[in-house]
Amino acid sequence: MININESLNSLIKDLKDSSPNLENSIKEIAPVSFLLNIKHHKNIYITINEDSSKISFSEQSYDFEIRASLMDILKIAISGKLNKDLIYGNGEIAIVLFNAIHKSDIDLIYLIDKYFGSLPAVFTYTIVKKIFESSEIYQDENYRDMRKRLRDIAIRLDRLEVLKSL
Repeated sequence: MININESLNSLIKDLKDSSPNLENSIKEIAPVSFLLNIKHHKNIYITINEDSSKISFSEQSYDFEIRASLMDILKIAISGKLNKDLIYGNGEIAIVLFNAIHKSDIDLIYLIDKYFGSLPAVFTYTIVKKIFESSEIYQDENYRDMRKRLRDIAIRLDRLEVLKSL
């Protein structure tokens, strides 16, 4: 049986590992509790704390509530814009939490690589690069050199993992 609290804590740990500032942001606002009320689904009560976060389906106290449809949640995740009409209760805490997550520069490619493997990460990286390509970033020679060295290290690590499994 899956322990959802362990899974949530593991996910938050991975998010902290993939982001340089998320851990400090969570320390500043923790503990924060909220209710995720998705239409046609059971209420989800989430508490984010520094050390141990919890997720529950039984009623608990919370700072704010997000009432939305699944499509609204997907739009928020894709666009990065929080619709304030979906927030009930302490909207200020909700906005601070959302901004902490949104502005934390979570490395999505790292998370995809960790959970789904190198091939999906490469495909995602290629798609994101084509969609959001910016000439300013790639004109910096030091940045290009650093990215090349990181790719080389990632390739070597993948090779070592393959050799280790043989």
